[in-house]
Amino acid sequence: LARSLNVSDDTIDLVFGKQASAGVVNRGGGSHGEHAADTSPRKTTTMTTPLIKRIEDAQERLVALKDQLTDHLGTIGDEPDEASSVMTEELNGKIAIQQRSLDSLKQAEERLAATIPEPSAVVTKSSRPFAVAAKKVNPADYVLRALVAAVVSKATRGDKSPLQALVERYGEDGKIDDATRTVFESVTRTATAPATTTTSGWASQLVEQSNQGFMELLMPASVYPGLASRGLRLNFGRSGIIAIPNRTATPTIAGSFVAEGSPIPVRQGAFGSVTFTPKKMAVISTFTREIFEHSTPAIEGLIRNAIQEDTSVAMDTVLLDATAASTTRPAGLRFGVTVTPATAGGGFAALVGDLKALAGALITASNGNLRSPVWVMNPVNALAVSLTQNAGGDFPFASEINNNTFQGYPVIMSATVTAGMVFLVDAADFVAIEGGAPRFDVSDQATLHMEDTTPLAISAAGAPNTVAAPVRSLYQTDSMALRMIMDVNWGMRRAGVIAWTQNVTW
Repeated sequence: LARSLNVSDDTIDLVFGKQASAGVVNRGGGSHGEHAADTSPRKTTTMTTPLIKRIEDAQERLVALKDQLTDHLGTIGDEPDEASSVMTEELNGKIAIQQRSLDSLKQAEERLAATIPEPSAVVTKSSRPFAVAAKKVNPADYVLRALVAAVVSKATRGDKSPLQALVERYGEDGKIDDATRTVFESVTRTATAPATTTTSGWASQLVEQSNQGFMELLMPASVYPGLASRGLRLNFGRSGIIAIPNRTATPTIAGSFVAEGSPIPVRQGAFGSVTFTPKKMAVISTFTREIFEHSTPAIEGLIRNAIQEDTSVAMDTVLLDATAASTTRPAGLRFGVTVTPATAGGGFAALVGDLKALAGALITASNGNLRSPVWVMNPVNALAVSLTQNAGGDFPFASEINNNTFQGYPVIMSATVTAGMVFLVDAADFVAIEGGAPRFDVSDQATLHMEDTTPLAISAAGAPNTVAAPVRSLYQTDSMALRMIMDVNWGMRRAGVIAWTQNVTW
C-alpha cells in the first residue's frame, strides 16, 4: 500500500523497520554503537526444603538439646560449680530459641493450610462393593457366649466339646474371633497361653471389661452394681488382703486463730484402715434338659435371665441385711446402723417426713459431707412415691421417679429390698472388691439339696444320722445345673453414710 502511494524506501524503512538480515540504516552519518547488554534481573528457581521437613528437623534439634540438658543435669550435684551453671544457662537459652523457631514454623504451616482450598470430591462411576458393618458385641455378651457353649456341650451329652459348640454358634468359616476365644478360656478355665490373660494388653483388658459388663448385666435387678458403679471398685488380683486407709472424724486438725506472739497449735489427725479379704459368693440354678433342647434359638436369653434372677437375689439378700461380717460373708448395709423411725399417718405428709428424716440423719452423721447419695427401695415403694398427691391434687414426684431420681438423688430399685424399707446411702463410700472373672460350671450328674436359704450337706453322721431334704439327682431327673462362683467383698469406708427406715406408711 505504501509503495502504491510512491512513498520512498527510506520512509518505509523508518516506519515499518527492516529485517535484521538486511543490516541497519545509517542515518545522520554517524556510527552506531553496539547493543547494550541486558542486565535486568532474571527470576531464577531454586530448590527449597519443604516446610514439613523443616518442622521435623526443628523438632529433632529441640529433642537433642533437651537430651543434652538432661544428661548435663544428671552429671552435676546439688551445688553445681560456675562452669556447670553457665552450661545449664546456655542449654536453656538454645532450647528457648529452638522452641520459638519451631512455634513459628508451625504457625506458618497453619496459616498456609488455611489458604488451601478443600479438594473437591471425586465421583467415580465404579460400583461400591457390598459390605455389612461388623456387629458390635457388648463385653457382657462374651461371658454369655461362653456359658451357652458350656451348656450346649452338656445338653448334647458330650457329643460336642464346649469349644465346638462355641464355634458352631458364633464362628464364621469354622473360626471364632480372638475376643470370644479369650473370654471363653478365662470363664471356663481352659488351658491357655499365659500371655493372653495375665500380661498387659488388649486381652487382659477385654477380660476385665467383660467382668464389669457381666456385673452391669445385673443392673436392672440388683442393688450391688448400682452402688459399685458409683463407689470405689477394686480387684483382688493376686492380693489376699486389701487395706483401704481412712481418716477418723476425731481429732480435728482444723486451724485456729492465734494472737501475735502466741504459739501455734500443733494437731495430728488419726487414721485407720478398712481391711478386705476375698469372700466366695456362689449360686446354683437348675434346669431340665428339655428346656435347653426346645429353646435353642433363645438359649442365650434363657441363661441371661437365670443369671439376673438368681445372682441378684443371692447378692442383694446379703447386701441389705443387718448381719455382721464374718470369715464367710461381708457385712450387710444395716449392720450397726440404727433404724430411723417411719412417719405415721400416711400420704404426702408422711412421705415428706420420711424424706426429711433420712436426709437429715445422713447429713448429721456425715457432718454434711455427702458426695454421691442414692436411694434404694422396692419398685412398689417407688411407684407409691410417684402416685402420692399433695394438698392441691398434684403429683410432685412423678416426673422425677420416671427419670429414676428423687429429690435430685438417683434411685436404685430392686425387688429384693423388703417392701416398706427405704435406704439413703452415700455410694461414694461404698467399696466393692472383686476377684476377677466369675467361674461357671455345668453338671448333669450332681446331687443337690434344693434349698435356697440354708443348704446342708446331703448327709451327716451323728446320733442320729441326718439327711438333707429335699434332694434332687440331676442324673435321675435328666436335669442340668449351672453353678457360678466369684470372689467378692464390699463395705463402707467410713461410718455415718447410711440411713434407713422401714414400715413406711405412704
